[in-house]
Amino acid sequence: MSGKKELQKTANEKLDNFLTKHRVVILSIAGAVVAVILIYTAAVTVLTNANKKALTKIDAITYALTKDSYNLSSDELQQRRTTAATALAAYNKKGGIIGIRANMLSADLSFEQKDYTAARSYWLAAAKADTKAYTAPLSYFNAAVCSEELDDSSSAITYYQKASEAPDFLLVSHALFSLGRVKEAQQDFTGASEAYQKIVDKSPSDKWADLAKSRLIALADEGKIK
Repeated sequence: MSGKKELQKTANEKLDNFLTKHRVVILSIAGAVVAVILIYTAAVTVLTNANKKALTKIDAITYALTKDSYNLSSDELQQRRTTAATALAAYNKKGGIIGIRANMLSADLSFEQKDYTAARSYWLAAAKADTKAYTAPLSYFNAAVCSEELDDSSSAITYYQKASEAPDFLLVSHALFSLGRVKEAQQDFTGASEAYQKIVDKSPSDKWADLAKSRLIALADEGKIK
């Protein structure tokens, strides 16, 4: 019996490491995903002159932040981040594509500084800037990640739920698994199993479905669900 428990502990540790690794990845690739979405949006949307000017300025802020940044010292990088954050403040309260881009960049800056409270606020502002945009569920997902960093499980559950409800979100399975994981940690085993089962039902061939099945089996073996 002790051997079985040790194997289960090892499996759980591997799962935790996998999830931690992939939770960070979604934030690191967020910029690339957002860039593709926004390029598409800009291509099909007739922008006003004011919006075009604002986008040009945000592009300039991004360029100034990232240009040859690999050659900079930590102090110089921090100075660039501070300058960028100050410049973005003029656009953070805007709606539409301007608000999305400004808040997502601000969120990335705050997350890099481990200011998860500010990062979450910016992600939520990005989602609010256009709730129907493709970027909204990604913003909710990342707000949930920030909530976990803040040990705010209740908010993490709320935002993972919002992300998972977006029909066209490419990371629905990931969001659902994260939702189940947090609910499981909260001892809501029924809620966790429901989230896991949704992955299995909707995307049985997804890699997250395999993980979901393993958690459903483990919960049943432990007598936590029927």
